[in-house]
Amino acid sequence: MSLTNRIRKASQQSKIFRYKTYKKIGCVGHRKSVDRIIMSLMIVLLIVGAFFIIKRDTSTVDSLNCSPDCPIEPVINEEAQEIVHSDLGDETVIEEENPELSINDLEDRVRKQTAKIKTLSLNKNESFASFLARANLAKPNQTGVLETLGALIDVKSLKKGTTVIFFFDKKNDSFLGLSVSLSHEEYIAVIKNENGEFSASFQEGAPETKNKRVVGKIERTFSGSAQKYGVPKRVVDQILNALGSEINLRNGVRKGDKFEIIYSQKITPGGLEIDSQNQALYVGIKMGSKEYHRYLYTDKSGTPAFYNPFGQRGQRTLEKRPVKAVPRLSSPFGWRVHPVLMYRIFHSGVDLACPRGTPVYAGGDGTIVHLGRKGAYGKYIKIKHAPGLETAYGHLNGYKAGLKAGSRVKQGDIIAYVGSTGRATGPHLHYEVWKNGKTTNPFQTHVISGKQLTGFELEQFQSFAESINPDFQKHLLGKFPPIPPMRPNNI
Repeated sequence: MSLTNRIRKASQQSKIFRYKTYKKIGCVGHRKSVDRIIMSLMIVLLIVGAFFIIKRDTSTVDSLNCSPDCPIEPVINEEAQEIVHSDLGDETVIEEENPELSINDLEDRVRKQTAKIKTLSLNKNESFASFLARANLAKPNQTGVLETLGALIDVKSLKKGTTVIFFFDKKNDSFLGLSVSLSHEEYIAVIKNENGEFSASFQEGAPETKNKRVVGKIERTFSGSAQKYGVPKRVVDQILNALGSEINLRNGVRKGDKFEIIYSQKITPGGLEIDSQNQALYVGIKMGSKEYHRYLYTDKSGTPAFYNPFGQRGQRTLEKRPVKAVPRLSSPFGWRVHPVLMYRIFHSGVDLACPRGTPVYAGGDGTIVHLGRKGAYGKYIKIKHAPGLETAYGHLNGYKAGLKAGSRVKQGDIIAYVGSTGRATGPHLHYEVWKNGKTTNPFQTHVISGKQLTGFELEQFQSFAESINPDFQKHLLGKFPPIPPMRPNNI
């Protein structure tokens, strides 16, 4: 082992000893402060020692009584030098060819596109070993990470939501290292070198969230133009999914139309952007003479949605074919001869034939009011949307895990899978739309009225929107005057 590696290993061991010592005395969270105090005391002791102890002693010079005529000459013994040199066995110093990597080196490889990252968060009550298995790390890598990390911290103390960034080689998917965020001030980096050895160290800093603003013009499509200006595909997809039924961003835009997007991005201390953490916060679209301004806001029920500057959600339409496939209409809405009962009966929905297991998603935002078997419908789900509007899904093969009556769902969320339970001749989705207590044709356009924020919640939203976009007040100026803040009730 080279001298450089020995020094590096000794430094790492000293950091581990320091961390364990501070943990025993209960100062883990104040390591930097304690280090500063100790360093200050050492500097003071050195200054005092230099002042009181180190003094020039001239007595030894005077006692020599040596005149200028008696110079002292060194005695050279060439034979002795050769013996010493031979006994030491000196060799030519060879520089280390493969120095150990750092987390900054791995981030540089990601920028050069020779490595890739995967970002995951620890789930509630999930062990770190299970977490590493979920990240698809090979067993030897799991063992190496656990042993190396366990020498510095108690992995059981990592909480839900802890962010871990994994680094992999882009060619062969081999594991290179990871970083674990501990707080807003530090993280732990675990690196695997070319010899398969693992090393871990504390690093200052943590990923921070910043907002990025992009302004551009439409050339052909909104999606392609936004990505050309540097907006991540993840953000573009979020915008299309959230506003697609309100604003025709796919076919309604023309060349020369303008857009403005503000999205959040997480950046590591080394400056690497974590694409999987991006979130669209504001979208501004100018289509001809029309302007749209939408801000992402999470209401008091915990539901995130886009609102206009006056605190109103845009109108949305129910999905007409809520399956992730191109279905075949096997039976329309209206009177028909039932394929099993073989007599004429009114068909209260539409049958969409799809392969068994095709995902079924919610036709609109709402709350599940029924989930379970229901007679000839087999496995069945019913969702309540805006007042007077409901959707139903029958003949399901199974439900999405974690859903139950009372669960809130958003438009596009997977809720079940196509099957043939109940009275059915083959796998298909029976889809119904209920309006004011009566079934209606799902292929008609059914509009869900947008929610209007009021009172203190409206004030919170507008304050939040202004913190995101400095031009927010300009967006309030239009056909409608700004909404004044609510006055407190007289007591």
